[in-house]
Formats: sequence, structure tokens, C-alpha cells
Amino acid sequence: MKTSTKAIRFLETLCIPEGPKAGEQIKLAPFQKKFVRGALSEGINVAVLSIGRGNAKTALSAGIALGAAMGKWDNQPRREVLIAARTRDQARIAFDFVVGFMRSFSDDEQKKFTVRRSPRLEIEYDGDGGEHFIRAIAADGKSALGSAPTMVLMDERGHWAADQGDALEHALLSGLGKRGGRALIISTSAADDATRFQFGSIKIKVGSIARNIGLRSDFRLTIWCRSERRIPARRTESVRAWIGYRVRPAVRSHGAAPR
Repeated sequence: MKTSTKAIRFLETLCIPEGPKAGEQIKLAPFQKKFVRGALSEGINVAVLSIGRGNAKTALSAGIALGAAMGKWDNQPRREVLIAARTRDQARIAFDFVVGFMRSFSDDEQKKFTVRRSPRLEIEYDGDGGEHFIRAIAADGKSALGSAPTMVLMDERGHWAADQGDALEHALLSGLGKRGGRALIISTSAADDATRFQFGSIKIKVGSIARNIGLRSDFRLTIWCRSERRIPARRTESVRAWIGYRVRPAVRSHGAAPR
């Protein structure tokens, strides 16, 4: 069974922890399933979800973080999931969603969790061999130095302070490489076009090269440009920072790392 299928099935066993539908089982929207399938695809280690407020993106990523820590699709020993946000209070939102989702489990399963709120926000899971953790940290790069997480959730990345945010992101992504981990970068729109998280897209007509790379003629090529610090994402200079492309409707996906 695919990793994404396991994740979707796990997420839909959880119950909504708050609001008018509290206690009802989660039913993922099509865009949420699409994100999970892409984020947990083989060979993908960083996934980005940017969507407007009120679309449960933090709750979705918190559910994925919980499943990852429990080993629902990752059987590494001593798993560690980090929830990173601009401030401790922001990180607590995702952290509290994880705690709320834990109430979906039987009493015996809930006893395997230990929730600590001081001196730091931390959940320990004793099942599946034990010593698995979910930790919440604020955007201070030093707090992630030396870590080797199996999954990282970067919540509201577009609103992190430039210098500290970039330092934390670098530290987290470097740590992920030690264990083949994954990062989920979650945010509403960035505060301004100069934020490094802000993405712009450029659609290009590429003519007959479709035949040369085995694509149908009705495809669309979009180049996503991640800007250098303080360069608006839609400016030509940003292309030097990050280029990825997605081809539709052909089933292909490629990307280029920052250079």
C-alpha cells in the first residue's frame, strides 16, 4: 500500500477536535487528498501548501505529523517530528491540534502518549518501541541545530522573520537529510512579495519540444519561481533562486534545487 494511501486512511479515522463539528470523523476534501498524495510520494522530501485561511491546512499537517510519529507509514526507530512556527504561541496551535486528535484513540492507546508543556511543548509516544517525539519550536535557528527529525512541519512559513526564519529553515532541512525525512511547508499568502516563501508562476509556450520529451501536445508548463530574499517572486531575478516545473495533464513532475 502506498504511503499516501496509508496516511489518508489514518487521517480519516481521526475526529475533529473543536468547532461545530467536534467529534465527527474527518473527511478530507479533494485538495487535501491531492496534497497528501503529492507530499508523501516517493522521492519527495519537501512539500508546500499555500492556501487561504480557514481551509484547515494546519489541522491537516498536524494530523500528518501525528501519523508520522506513530509510525503509521514510517517504521524508523526513535522518530522525531518537529513543529516549527514564527512564535511559540503559533506553534502551539498545531501542537494543540495534535493533542486534540489523540482523543480520537481508545483509552489504552491514549495512555501511550505523554504531553509536556513545560519547559517546552513536547509529546512522547511510547508505542511501537517507544521514544518517539513531537516537539514544537519557535523560529530561532539555534533551537534546531543538531536535530535529526524524520518529519518537519513549518507552519505559516510566509510570516517568519527573514533572517531567523531562513536560519531555522536551513537547520531543519539539513537535519532532515540525516534520516531521509520530509518537510511540509504550510502557509497563507506571504506578508509581502519580497518574502522568500512567496512563489510566482510564469507560463511558457514551448512549442514542439513536447514531442521531444514524450508529452502530449495539450500540456501546460508552469515554472514556479522562489525569490531570493527581498526580490519579488515575479521578477526575473528570482528565477536564479529556485526553479521547478509541473507538467499537466501528462503524469510527470520534476524540480530543480536552489542554486
